[in-house]
Amino acid sequence: MSKISKRIESESVKQDTKKNKNELSILAVANKVKESSKNFMEIEEKEVESRTGENDLKMFKETCSEVRRLMTDILKLKVSGKTDEETKKKIMEKRVEASLLFVTLKKLNRIDKLRLKKARDTTHDAKQRVDSFHLQLENLLYEVFHLKKEVDKCLEFKSKDEDIELVPVEEFYQEAPPSISKTELTKSNQHKLTLARLEWEFEQRKRLSEQCRNLEQNREKASNEIAQKQKQLESLLPRLNSILESTRPLQEEFNLPVERIKFQKELALLLPDPLYILYSQIKAFIEACVLFYSDPSLQISIEGGMEDALNFGSKNKTGLDEILEDVDSAESDMEAEYETNKRTVTSNKMKTDWQLTRHPLRIQLTVERVVINFAYLITLNIVVVDCKPLQRDNGIDQHCIIDNLLSEIFPNDHGDESPNWVNCFQARSMVNGKINEQGKPYLWAQRLAGLDFNGVVKSTPQTFINTEFVESVVVALKNRINYRFQFVKVLHLLEKGELNLNQDSNAAFPATIYSRLVSWAPSSYEECIVTSKNLDQLLNFLEINPKALMFFKASIERESAKLLAIFVVPVDYPNSAPICSLELLWNGKHTRENSEIIRGIEAEVNVSINELPPQHKIDILIVQLKKLTLHLDLITEIDGQLMKRGGGSWQSQAKPEFSAEKMIPQLIKGHDRTFPTKYDAGSGFFLHQ
Repeated sequence: MSKISKRIESESVKQDTKKNKNELSILAVANKVKESSKNFMEIEEKEVESRTGENDLKMFKETCSEVRRLMTDILKLKVSGKTDEETKKKIMEKRVEASLLFVTLKKLNRIDKLRLKKARDTTHDAKQRVDSFHLQLENLLYEVFHLKKEVDKCLEFKSKDEDIELVPVEEFYQEAPPSISKTELTKSNQHKLTLARLEWEFEQRKRLSEQCRNLEQNREKASNEIAQKQKQLESLLPRLNSILESTRPLQEEFNLPVERIKFQKELALLLPDPLYILYSQIKAFIEACVLFYSDPSLQISIEGGMEDALNFGSKNKTGLDEILEDVDSAESDMEAEYETNKRTVTSNKMKTDWQLTRHPLRIQLTVERVVINFAYLITLNIVVVDCKPLQRDNGIDQHCIIDNLLSEIFPNDHGDESPNWVNCFQARSMVNGKINEQGKPYLWAQRLAGLDFNGVVKSTPQTFINTEFVESVVVALKNRINYRFQFVKVLHLLEKGELNLNQDSNAAFPATIYSRLVSWAPSSYEECIVTSKNLDQLLNFLEINPKALMFFKASIERESAKLLAIFVVPVDYPNSAPICSLELLWNGKHTRENSEIIRGIEAEVNVSINELPPQHKIDILIVQLKKLTLHLDLITEIDGQLMKRGGGSWQSQAKPEFSAEKMIPQLIKGHDRTFPTKYDAGSGFFLHQ
């Protein structure tokens, strides 16, 4: 067994030795191949450096064309069908040549790859250098930017001495002492000049500070003296009040309104600007009237509480927002749906009330027997005017006195809308409807108060350009009020059915008139339009605004004949004459639309008003009514006489209803069959015009 094992061991040693020799030979071969390939790569790299790409491309094309030719030849030999040895030999040779050419192509491919790799390496190295240069450039640019920024900071640096307002250089050299100015040094050195000017400024400020301290001491001393004298004056006030109180019986005895004048002056200081302007102008005019002629019918005063005026600013500071908040908080306990519906209505009401807030002080102007109040609506910035009789007269309708009394004082000034255009955008639908509850914003009142709204108003009376505007307003008010009281007395007589005229006016009528005024009553525009359909056409034709009119209804009767009249009286009566629209109810209904006679009567009554003298202008309305009574007599009597003569009549019975009482030589005239309307007092005849 030992021999066998030894044999095996010896054989294994031999095999290992052989194996080691083989491995060593393989490593040697591999090393030789590696060295040869390395040498080969170095050779090809040298070839890459020595050869150009254009030559390799040309060689590649030639090799490809040669391979193409060899392949074509091989194809032709195979296609020829020859199988002899020579053909096979040629084919084999051409195959070898083609294979060698493929080796050339592979070499060209390797060279191309090496050239490409070398180009990429070169490009990469160049890019790295460019990136390095770019980074250096960025660093340099950042340093430049930083340096520029530092330079700008230095240039923009503002020293505190630049904020000091120094005296000019010329003034500095003139006023500064030589020890500070140092002319030889400062004129050539700007820095030293600035230091010298600052030193001079410091010296001046020290001197001024000392002066200020002295003045403060003087002010304190004067203030103490003033306070001491103020205390003395305050101690005099109770004594002066006691003196005034003790002299009050004397003032009342001699009618000396010392305290009232003092109180009025104090209230005037609390008036808003528009009311103060109005008050000062009218008061100056009244004082001028007292100097030249006594006129006790004109008086002006300021009404209202002083405490209310003093507290008005603080009470009025809340504004619309706080008002609406109060409305919301007051309704917080209600149900949701009811609360929502009511908040809208209440908020609108509170908003309107806030806009119509007026100053607690007002101006009261007494003209004749009428009191005119001027109030100022702060939010709307307008002055409103209302009026009332000074005292009640028994038997006189107070409404007729103040109805449209101040309207049309100047043309086209009705006071129905605010003259301030701004108010058109402040809840106009609510505001315009409630301004009249406070008064009417007449244009003449705005002018008196100095409110012209930048010269833009809706309708400017021509009188506004008069320099004596205050006098013209007061005179117009006096005339309007005097005429209105006379007119109210006329209305009172008409309500009783009395048509009394003066002797001169009564001479134009016969002694006996059978028709009577049985009723006279005020009316409205709406009622009159319904009663008389042609009234609206008449007003439009005459271009008369219904706002400047008063409407009345009259009824004149003579037995069965009834003449209904609608009178339109202008507010400035008797400066403008009334106009009537007639309707005769007698044997039918006769109006201006179907009767030439009614049209003639209307023309006669409405046009012939200028016959009255100026002192009897107030009787225009009575004259018109008396003419209507006379015309009703003429119509009834002339119609009866025409019936007797068979000349055409309105009556259908066999016998005339009214006998002929008046002397009428010619009953009708002309193709329109007009009646005689002119009465000749001397002969008693009725003649045609």
